[in-house]
Amino acid sequence: MNSPTRASCRISTLVAVGILAQGASAQLAKGQCKYLGNIITNGVPSDYNTYWNQSSPENSGKWSSIQSSVKSTSYNWSGFQTVYNWGKSTGNPVKFHVLVWGGQQPSDAGSATIDDIKRWFKAVHDKYPDLEQIDVVNEAFPGGSWGGRAHAPAPYRGALKAAAASYGIPSGEFDWIFVAFKMARELWKDSTKTLLIYNDYNTVEYDAEAKWQEALAKAAKEQKIPIDAIGYQAHDAWMVSTATVKNNIDRMTAIGFPIYITEYDVGIEYSLTRACNAADDVEQKRIVSEQMTMFWNHPNVKGVTYWGLKVGATWRPCTGLFNTNGSLRPAMQWMKDWIPANKAICGTSGIEAKAGVSLSPANPGLIVRNVGGRLVTGVERNGQFLELSALGRR
Repeated sequence: MNSPTRASCRISTLVAVGILAQGASAQLAKGQCKYLGNIITNGVPSDYNTYWNQSSPENSGKWSSIQSSVKSTSYNWSGFQTVYNWGKSTGNPVKFHVLVWGGQQPSDAGSATIDDIKRWFKAVHDKYPDLEQIDVVNEAFPGGSWGGRAHAPAPYRGALKAAAASYGIPSGEFDWIFVAFKMARELWKDSTKTLLIYNDYNTVEYDAEAKWQEALAKAAKEQKIPIDAIGYQAHDAWMVSTATVKNNIDRMTAIGFPIYITEYDVGIEYSLTRACNAADDVEQKRIVSEQMTMFWNHPNVKGVTYWGLKVGATWRPCTGLFNTNGSLRPAMQWMKDWIPANKAICGTSGIEAKAGVSLSPANPGLIVRNVGGRLVTGVERNGQFLELSALGRR
C-alpha cells in the first residue's frame, strides 16, 4: 500500500500530466528560465496569455497617471491595477514603471519636496507591497560633459540630492539617484522578492550613454547601493549592430549586474508617414530574429519585454508585432515558432531565482513557485498558475 504522502504526489503528477496533455494555451516562454513580456495599456487583450509571461504598464504606473499633484491625497490606481491583477491571476511577474522620472509627472513635480517624494513611494508600497520588479529611476542620463543630450532626469532631483547625507551617500553625480534606491529599499526590503531596477534608453546602443551608465553601475557597487538590476530599454537597438548591443551587455555584465531588456521594439524609420509594407516586415523579422537570438542565448539577460502589440497602436511607427486586424507580422511569427523550440541560456541571478521560480527537475512541465513563503508545485494553463501540491505545510 502506498503511503498517503506518496499517493498524493502520484495524484499531483497524474493531474499535471493530464492538464499538460490537453494542449492548453501557453505563453511562448512558458517554463523557460527567462521571460518574454509585453505591455498592457487599456485592458488585457484576449490573446495576451497566448504569448506573454511578464508585463509592464505602458503609462499607468507613471506618477501623473496616479496623482495630479504631488500634494494630492487622491490616487488613481485603476490602470496599473489591471496589470497587477493580471500578474496575480497568472502567476507571472509584473513591473511597476516608474517611481522617479522626468516625464509624465504631476504638474507641480518641480516643486516636490523630499517628503512629497517619500509620500509617493509609500503610497505605491502600501498599495503594492509585493511587486516583483520596480523601475526606481528612469532616464537620468544628464548629457553635458558625457556627450549627447540629456534624457529625462527628474525635476525634483535637487530634493533627492539634498537628502544624500542623511542616507550616508557622499556628494557626487549619482547621489540623487542613489537616494531614490535607498528610499525604495527601506520600503521593499527584500531583494529576493522585489528587484529594484535602474532603467534608461540608448545605454546599450551608443557610447556616451553606455559609458555613463557603466560609471553609475561601478559607483553603485562601490557604495553598496541597492540597485538589483540594470534595465536596457533598447528602443534603438535596431539601429546599431547586434555585435554593438552584445558588447555593451558584456561590459555591464563584467561590472556585476543582471540585465533586463525592458522596452525593446523594432521599427524601420522614426518618422514613417506611410503604412508598413512587406519590405518593412522582412526587415523587422531580420532584426528581431538576430537580436532576440542573442538575448535568448546571453546568460546575463534575464528577461525581454517587447514594447507594443499592434501596428498603429504603438508609440513609434511600424514597431507593432501584430497587424491592425490581429494577424501576426513575420517577426512575431518567428518568435512564436522559435522561442518555445529553443531553451534560453541563463545564469543564476534574476527574477526567476529571486522570485523562487524554477522548473521541477523531475518533470519540465511542472513549475515550482514561491507563494506566500511556501514552495508550491503547479503548472500553467491558459496563462494561469494552477497549484497541485504545497511543500512545507504543517
